[in-house]
Amino acid sequence: MKKILPSILLFAWAMLGQAADQGVIDSIKKKGGLVLQLQGEAEQWEVQFQLGGRDLNDAGLADVAKLKNTAELNLRDTKITSAGLVHLKGLTRLTRLHLERTNIDDGGVAHLSGLAELEYLNLYGTKITDKSLEHLSNLKNLRQLYVWQTGVTSEGIKAFKKAAPNVEVVQGIDLSRVIAVKKEEPKPEDDLQWLPEGGDEKPPAKSITGEFTVVRFINKRDQAVKLYWIDYGGKPKLYGVIEKGDQRRQNTYEDAVWMVTDEKDNALGYFVTTRKFARAVIPK
Repeated sequence: MKKILPSILLFAWAMLGQAADQGVIDSIKKKGGLVLQLQGEAEQWEVQFQLGGRDLNDAGLADVAKLKNTAELNLRDTKITSAGLVHLKGLTRLTRLHLERTNIDDGGVAHLSGLAELEYLNLYGTKITDKSLEHLSNLKNLRQLYVWQTGVTSEGIKAFKKAAPNVEVVQGIDLSRVIAVKKEEPKPEDDLQWLPEGGDEKPPAKSITGEFTVVRFINKRDQAVKLYWIDYGGKPKLYGVIEKGDQRRQNTYEDAVWMVTDEKDNALGYFVTTRKFARAVIPK
């Protein structure tokens, strides 16, 4: 009996933990967030708000932070502030964090200095300065840092690189140094493969989240088509109609599945995005 009791207690504790996590997950979904279990990681989560939960504020972030096994968190374009980032201190498994175009500054970044597992941090379009780099210099696992369109200076980055030589710092383009050249028609970096409905090559059953990219859908058919995104659960979501001969520039992510149908929702074919900016030609 003495040997069985600890096992029962451990099992009960695990069940209570799962129930608690599920309650937090349900709360995140009500706030417009998307919660995905990472492949191969039974207890790690990816949480995204950039698609349907942009109204997330500091109070809501406190609830999100209860999901302790979150490894990837995307808060891009949400309404969080520096004060809200205090809630992230407990997310010690966090490896990727998106904070692009949020209302945070150096005070908020100070709350991230203890996230020892952090590998990727995107601060594009925030109010940070060189002071934030000082807070991040001790993160030994950090490998990618985006500070484009912030108050971070080249001098600040130079000093930061001395303390953290393994970090790739992306500062963006200095427009003051760009030399004007004759404008040329932009050329797509890649052409996505058209996978016709009923063809030998089948698209994935659902999208997988990845890095941001852009696709230009071009309708070469003689009739309008509908454009659907196959979401992370395998369900189609209508994004728009592309008239005959027209095109649509669409923000998306790599490894996203896009379905093209006729006006009666009969599937015509599919595209699967890559990391490169691309064009997707819908054939006649």
